[in-house]
Amino acid sequence: MRIVIIGSGSIGMLVTFYLTKKGHRISLLTNRQEQARVLNEKGIHLIIHDNERESVKVSADTFKDLQANGSIDLLILAVKSHQVKDVLAKLNQLHINIRAILFLQNGMAHTELLSTLEIPEVAVAVVEHGAIRENDFTVLHTGIGRLKWSYVCEGQGRIKDLLSKSTQLHFDISYDMQWINVLEQKLIVNACVNPLTGLLDIKNGELVKNDYCLSMMKMIFKEVMMILNFKQENDMWNHVKDVCLKTAENYSSMLLDLKYNRKTEIDSIIGYLVRRAKEQNQEVTILPFLLQGILAKETKVEGNVD
Repeated sequence: MRIVIIGSGSIGMLVTFYLTKKGHRISLLTNRQEQARVLNEKGIHLIIHDNERESVKVSADTFKDLQANGSIDLLILAVKSHQVKDVLAKLNQLHINIRAILFLQNGMAHTELLSTLEIPEVAVAVVEHGAIRENDFTVLHTGIGRLKWSYVCEGQGRIKDLLSKSTQLHFDISYDMQWINVLEQKLIVNACVNPLTGLLDIKNGELVKNDYCLSMMKMIFKEVMMILNFKQENDMWNHVKDVCLKTAENYSSMLLDLKYNRKTEIDSIIGYLVRRAKEQNQEVTILPFLLQGILAKETKVEGNVD
């Protein structure tokens, strides 16, 4: 089975490492030829708990060198949410026959594209692990979580076959029957944590340690829960705070994107929620403010598939 991962950022490298370590043969596609060269030469190095270092050999190539009229048995899309549409369009232009696809994105804007797919097997997943790409071949596994996934349409079960055989130490995988629930629970956390840390330039833990930050986060949480019509409000609020505590020393991905002048995933997280509120004729004020605030801080950069 030909398994291809597109996206060689922190999550793409993390997933490639653990799937390769489990014995799967993975082709990792990156944006830059230099990174592909280094990965083929050095493999992926993973650092966990600041001292444990492991490495695996990988097969890497560039996305632009993908050959037309080929086939991919299972594609794992690990690019940023705002890059998904362009990557899918390029694959379509190349007439790549994709038999199964697994989306690994923050937010839910990519779900707006699901109805346009002509792929027989589709699944979505959220990654609760903390990961930072240190360089072109090294990823820091900064927080142990799990990969939660769910089918949108099952097809021949290629994704199930892969992931059911891939759980291992430090990389737990779990399945949920309701794909919307999987994404919405992660969306709530991302909406509460990422934009606020980005605007205030603080670590995740400050959101619960500082009373003013906690109050601001609760305002965001209230609007998100209203839009999603999420019933288990108390449990979810406790979960959001627990995530902040468990990742207290971490910087959110949105804050890091702003720091390094990269396009953020604000549209897939807050933009999606604002559009959904509008469709439901719900009045929201905090979320549009967050959206505009992050967009104001963004530096325009050309997109890529790292």
